[in-house]
Amino acid sequence: MSVEVSVNSAKKNLEDILAKLSPGETATLIGPEGRPMAVLVPLRSSDDVAGEIDWDAEWQTLAHEIDSAWKSEKSALQILAEMRR
Repeated sequence: MSVEVSVNSAKKNLEDILAKLSPGETATLIGPEGRPMAVLVPLRSSDDVAGEIDWDAEWQTLAHEIDSAWKSEKSALQILAEMRR
């Protein structure tokens, strides 16, 4: 599961946002243009909690969210390749 948070809100309330996230949840930071800019993933030290989370499903869900918000005609891989030239 993921929650969406504006970048401005994250600047002011980062500790609160991270504290409210359950293990396996993410917070997607939304920029001023309404586009996702970053994903926050809280780290937990408990191995018990990490073993209960289906990380493959979590990352797959995140990939679908990013894919559905992607506005460019070029893929991220193409953009990175151009930046490296």
